[in-house]
Formats: sequence, structure tokens, C-alpha cells
Amino acid sequence: MQAVGNQFGMLQAARGGTISESSSRSSLYLTSLSGAVVGLSFVAQASRFGETFFIFALAILPVVFFLGVVTYYRLLQTGVEDVIYARALSRIQDFYSQIDATHADLFHWSSVDQVGLSQLGLFRLRWQQFLSSAATIAIVNSVVGGVFIALMVDFALEPQPFIGILVGGVAAVMISVGFLRHQWATWMHVAGALPMVADPRPPV
Repeated sequence: MQAVGNQFGMLQAARGGTISESSSRSSLYLTSLSGAVVGLSFVAQASRFGETFFIFALAILPVVFFLGVVTYYRLLQTGVEDVIYARALSRIQDFYSQIDATHADLFHWSSVDQVGLSQLGLFRLRWQQFLSSAATIAIVNSVVGGVFIALMVDFALEPQPFIGILVGGVAAVMISVGFLRHQWATWMHVAGALPMVADPRPPV
């Protein structure tokens, strides 16, 4: 029992670590993005949106976009790790409930995971994947990618302004769709790879 209790504590600490890392990685990306936007605004004022502004933007935005990509992937990984830890905790709670069936209700079933939350009736629709931290970073980073492409088109071809905006908007949508399709495919793969945890409690 002591070993099981120690394992339960270690899993709880590991889950807390995934949440902490997700928060810190998200904050790092958003802080870097905010700094880049502030820097671009200063350069834009100084150069009056001249060639210096475009050179600076085309140099800094790819770096921010790369940071966003790796942040998205890491947030997705920590989400999967959190699911694994949650299911392990649920198995231990199930074991606790079987020791004394008369007090089984004290050990609440909590197989919480982001794969589907099907037992709770949540996260069944594809649009609900927007609620994850990885999706939030993915959407923001898609806008960064779209702005970069729009500026690159405007700098290289010098078309009408609406053309650059249109190209950038389409690019942002395509990038976001790519991120979300990848996230959905990852979670479906995880759902198939991990064993399902059934609620041990009888229906009320």
C-alpha cells in the first residue's frame, strides 16, 4: 500500500509538472510575440513602413513562427503525457475503491483525458479541440505565419494592398487547418493506442 501511495503522489506531481510546463511554454511564446510586435511598431514609426520595416519584419517573424511551432508541439506532448498520468491515477483510485467497497464512493472516478472525455459527454465534436492550449498557440501562430507571407508578397511583388492581405489571410487559414488536423489526428491515435478506462461504479 505504501508503494501504491508513493506512486499516486509521483503521478500527481508529474501531472502538475505538465500543467506548469504548458503554462511556462505558452507564456514564453506569447511574451516573445508581444516583444516582436512592439519592436515592429517602433521600427514602423521610425521608417514610416519603409524598406527597413520590411527587412526587420521578414527577419523577426520567422523566428517567432518557429518558436510557435515548437511550442505547439511541446504543448501537444504535455497534453498526451497528462492523459497517461490521469489514466494511471484512475487505475489506482479504482484499486482503492475495491479495498473497501462500502466506501468506494469516496474515491471518485476521474479518468479525465483530452482524447474525448466521452464518459463525461465532453469533447466529442471537432470544434471543441479549440479549447486546448496547443490549439490556442496554433491559431495565434497561424496569424503570425499569415502576416509574414503577406509582408513577403507585398515586399517582393508590390501589388495592391488588398492582394497581400488576401494572400496572408488564406495562408493563415491553411496553416491553422494544418495545425488542427495534426492535433486531431494525434489525439485519435492516442485514443486508439491507450486502453480505455471504464467507470467501475455501477450506474445510478
